[in-house]
Amino acid sequence: MSMLAKPMLATPTLWTRMKAELGNSEAQYRLAEAVRTADVAASVSWYRRAARQGHVAAQTMLAFLLANGIGVPPDPRRAVSWYRRAAAKGDVGAQNNLGYMHEHGAGVPCDPAKAALWYRLAALQHSAPAQVNLALLLLDGRGVDRDETEAVRWLRAAAEQGHPAAQYRLGLCLREGVGAAREPAEAALWLQAAAAAGDRDALVALAELRQTVIPDLRPDLRPDLSPDWPDAAEDEDDAAPWRPEQRRMQEIAMRSAHAGAMPPG
Repeated sequence: MSMLAKPMLATPTLWTRMKAELGNSEAQYRLAEAVRTADVAASVSWYRRAARQGHVAAQTMLAFLLANGIGVPPDPRRAVSWYRRAAAKGDVGAQNNLGYMHEHGAGVPCDPAKAALWYRLAALQHSAPAQVNLALLLLDGRGVDRDETEAVRWLRAAAEQGHPAAQYRLGLCLREGVGAAREPAEAALWLQAAAAAGDRDALVALAELRQTVIPDLRPDLRPDLSPDWPDAAEDEDDAAPWRPEQRRMQEIAMRSAHAGAMPPG
């Protein structure tokens, strides 16, 4: 599903449109949401009108559209301005996305330290994407002191919320002993969860684990890996048993993949 996709909303009522025309910010936001599914460009003006009146969700969505050039010409600087307003009011989506803008220098100078601050604020409010993004900075020591143990704690928090990218990275950490003791059985469970959600990298990593580590585990510690799953080695030509010299490459993969900026809601 597209990041902007949402359940189909009912056609706005005449009363909603009248209230929006009269300046009601909630009605303007609801009208924008209803219009967006069919015509993103037409929704922008309604988001902007609601955002100017302080509607937080409208501010975050308007910023997202401006940052990505959806329905409007891209304008990262203006996006940052709207993200800041919503983030200051505690919106976790805006906080995560503002961190993303600071990390990547979009609309503002690149500043991983500021990115980490915004990610942490959102992570403390249980935003799974922010928890993953903060963990990646901690793993790499960008903008913060390198702390693999804390990174694993945040990855676990996001993984337990069902975030596939967190499940995959947590599985790699546990497989390789990054930030935690090596736990092949638990690593397999998290990789299995990520693969079941469609993460092909997790499927490959799980196949490697099955070929190398899991056969050596005591039977009572082996995870229940479904025999109905496709063999990743058949799907991926580059799938091969894991070797110790691959650890650095896997660490780089864990840190370079990013949870990304997300729309509100």
